[in-house]
Amino acid sequence: MYKLVAIDLDGTLLNSYGEVSNENKEAIKNAIQKGSMVVIASR
Repeated sequence: MYKLVAIDLDGTLLNSYGEVSNENKEAIKNAIQKGSMVVIASR
């Protein structure tokens, strides 16, 4: 199990409309439920 999940915004978390897809939302929820910390890592 991963303890930390770092996600980039553009092209990774956000789609071409600048929205988070339902698939990504579910993946984030699942990671959190399994005890992982989810953070945004962008620059």
